[in-house]
Parts: sequence; C-alpha cells; structure tokens
Amino acid sequence: MSPFAIDSPVGLVADIGGTNVRFALAGRTPDGEVATAMRQDLRADDHPGLAACIASYLAGLGPEAPRPGQAAFGVASPVTGDIVRLTNRDWSFSIEALRTAFGWGRLLVVNDFAIVGHAVPALRAEHWRPLTGPAWPDALPTVVSLIGPGTGLGVGAVARDGEGFIVIPTEGGHGSFAPLDAMEIEILRVLLKRFPRVSNERLLSGPGLQNLYEAMGVVRGQPATLAGAPAIMQAAQRGDDPLARDTLERFCLILGGAMGDVALVQGGGAVAIAGGIAPRMLEFLDTAAVRARFEAKGRAHGLLTTIPIALIAHPEPALLGAARLLLGLSS
Repeated sequence: MSPFAIDSPVGLVADIGGTNVRFALAGRTPDGEVATAMRQDLRADDHPGLAACIASYLAGLGPEAPRPGQAAFGVASPVTGDIVRLTNRDWSFSIEALRTAFGWGRLLVVNDFAIVGHAVPALRAEHWRPLTGPAWPDALPTVVSLIGPGTGLGVGAVARDGEGFIVIPTEGGHGSFAPLDAMEIEILRVLLKRFPRVSNERLLSGPGLQNLYEAMGVVRGQPATLAGAPAIMQAAQRGDDPLARDTLERFCLILGGAMGDVALVQGGGAVAIAGGIAPRMLEFLDTAAVRARFEAKGRAHGLLTTIPIALIAHPEPALLGAARLLLGLSS
C-alpha cells in the first residue's frame, strides 16, 4: 500500500556516491508532508553503471509499488552539463538519455552536497548533534557551511535568500591541504611522493584515512598493517593499535582545521557536518582539541569562537533533500 496521498506525484530519489547508491520513492502524505519510502541501499560495485543500478532498484519494488514519474539525484561529482562523471567511480551518464530511458517527465541532478543542503531548512532540533563549542541556534544563521568526509570530501553551503534559502554546491573538498605543525609537514612530504598535489580530500575521506595512516607510519617508522577505513577506525576505538588511534585523532584535528577554513571562506555562521564517516568517530571528533584547531586561525580566532558546529543526525538527509527539491519544497 502506498504511503503517499492518492493525488501526490511520486518520484525516485537517490544519493549516488562512490561506494553506495541509496534509493527511495518520494511523495506527499495525505496531510501534505514530504515523505520518502521503500528505502534501499545498493552497492555500486555490483552494477556496471547507474542505469543498471536504477533498474535493479525498480525491479525490486514489486508490482503494487507506485511507479515514479520523475526523479531527483544527488551525485558525488560536479554537475556542469548533460554529461555527469562521478569523481570517485568510473561511472558517467547523460541526464537526458537517462530521463528518456526510464520515461520520466523530468530528472534533476545536482551535486551530492547540494542535495543535503536542500534538507537543511527542514531539519528539526532532534536532527542536530552539537559538538563542543557554542550552542546550535534555534534559527539557522544567514550562511550554514556544509562539510562531510565520505568516499570523498563534500563541501557546500546553504544561504538565506529573503524568506527562503538557496543551496550553493562547491568542490571545496579539493582545496589544498595546509599543514599546521611539524607532524603534518612530514605527512605532506610523504604524500607528495605519491601525489603531485595533496588536497584535503586526499586525507579527509575514507581513502584519505588510509593515506593518512600509511603516511604517519612512514613518519614514525612504524608498520601500517591495517587496510581500509573501517579497520583503522575499529582498531582506534578498541585502542589496540596506537598508530590507528593517533591517525584517527590526527584526522579529526585536520578536519577541525578544514572546517574553520570553510567557515571563513564562505562566511558561515554555523558549520554542519554530513556524511557517513563523522558519526562513527564522534569520540575523537567532539573534543576540545578539535575545537581549538577549528578556532586556530590567527587574527580571525575571535570570529571562529562564535561559530557552532553540529553533526546532521537525520537518518537520510540526502534523500529528504532530493524529495524536497523534486516536490518544490527546498526553501
């Protein structure tokens, strides 16, 4: 049975990342609220391309499920025209060809952090998990900076525009890594032997955590025996691998510095953290040391002390944002 109102248009919404593709149907409930249903996460590795992944999801809905007549996707890449190429996966597609193939009346495709941004104005108090620092405000400030480590490093912003909000997608995760102390200078030296340029994303992402772990092992002359971000995080949390624990602490310090940079560049009055990695390292992220690193901006220190930081605690902000964008309720 459909959870949507009989007269509600139904759309397909998706959060298309480098590792997973998250799908749901979106529509309005009988009382007019935006809702998503029939959520399913599919592994990108299991499908040769996005069209096959979409077809797999739709085939699994069953004959009684409503069929979407439109769609809205957030993709982990810049969107500058009809052809979209994912940054961290060898997938590309034509927006118009995909729309035509599935018979949708329209297909909206935006950057994955832009799609999260469309959810921000709808988040309630229970959807924010404030970190150390000033209290999260009851009303959103003029600019909310967005950042989030995942398969890559997403950066964006939500800005108040008259009575509503506009969402500003960026590729700020590819900004240059700026070491702050002697250890980070040595980490940069190690990584420059592997990469012609070291961006924040080379460190502040799932693959970046592995890069950081291996680089710190080289600097310290210690074997880096773990493979993959989950293994490193689990070992750090158990406390049975000092290198993993120090790496996770360093990851969060660097993220704190990057958050401060993003807030300064965007004029953010608050910083919201999205993505799947940060909530799994909360013990290391919500600390006075990370807060101090966020504020360590020289002559701009005083400004940074006034800016609150919070994790987005909504279970599926990207799908909510896609639904609001698709149904015209994103501001």
